Amino acid sequence: MIYKGKREFINALVALLLLGALTACSPAAETVQTWKSGTVKNVVSQSIDREMEFVKPNLEPDLQASIDGTAKGGPLHGKEIVDLTIQENGGDYIDFCYTVNCNGSNDSDAVMQSARVVLPEDRFQQLQHEAKNIEKALGEQGELIAKALPENQKEAFYKDLKALVTRTIVLVTAGLVYICIPDVILWGKVSAAAAISVAAGFVAYSTMTIYEKYRFGISKQDKTKTVNDWVKEFLAVPQADFALTTAATSMTAMLAEGPVAKGITILVFACTNALETWNAMMKKYNLTL
Repeated sequence: MIYKGKREFINALVALLLLGALTACSPAAETVQTWKSGTVKNVVSQSIDREMEFVKPNLEPDLQASIDGTAKGGPLHGKEIVDLTIQENGGDYIDFCYTVNCNGSNDSDAVMQSARVVLPEDRFQQLQHEAKNIEKALGEQGELIAKALPENQKEAFYKDLKALVTRTIVLVTAGLVYICIPDVILWGKVSAAAAISVAAGFVAYSTMTIYEKYRFGISKQDKTKTVNDWVKEFLAVPQADFALTTAATSMTAMLAEGPVAKGITILVFACTNALETWNAMMKKYNLTL
């Protein structure tokens, strides 16, 4: 496959990351299943293998060494890690990773319900309250977009924006799940970290989709403008400014609390070219990734 330029290559890379998660889940696999199912085990095993390059560098050194299999003569793969997680009674983390893979791009409610099984109740209530407020306000202010966009663009753009907010909630949820893993769970950390990587890929994909559509489609602005110029113009849309403020604030708070989630997210964002865009947005809000 030949790409005409760097941006087309980046777009293809982002799309492949997203496709890797989604194609593992057939329509039948999206129904409620548990770690006892061979389908769930296969999806999570593949996810761990696919996301390992983002996950492993951010794990604790002892866990990295265990994955490398230095004491056993060879690296561990996703299937073996899933089996070890189940042996330590960490099946709920397998279920969560599966849910993020199959529903994380479009259904934050399903992801949050899966997280509820493993999160302390107070953390879940906090997460649920924040997510509901974001989604409610997003719906209530949806008509504001019409004041800034052409009629033939506003519906598609609003859907993209809503998807970005939904996927950011999923990323925040995945980060909190990792943060709250009890010390007695070791291998469950790998599947939870893979869920973070998948969720970060969804957010990166949405970010670059909006960037491309708005910068080169809706705004029709000078293509020589910088990312900072684009962000300034983009966030002049009241709906976009509100949605990104709430999503970015939630994500930043979670990443500040969880160094593993932060490291994985930054790696994924950097690989997909979304890091520069998010950094520009964060600068607008006086936040940092």
